[in-house]
Amino acid sequence: MAKKALDELLLNLDDAHLEEVEVLTNPLRTLRDGVKFIPTLKYGDEQLSGILLNRAQIEAFLQRVHHS
Repeated sequence: MAKKALDELLLNLDDAHLEEVEVLTNPLRTLRDGVKFIPTLKYGDEQLSGILLNRAQIEAFLQRVHHS
């Protein structure tokens, strides 16, 4: 659900880049990045995470970090 919403929202952000990290095969990266929940969106030091992220939460996060 979050992935689909994220993909749709990123279509409107020309300069955005999405990197997907597989947490099972990259546990050290996950730990280093401070990921505690799946999914987690990270931009710099900003994170949005939760078990059930909805489109509105993802959109608000992207707007906040993209305009900062």
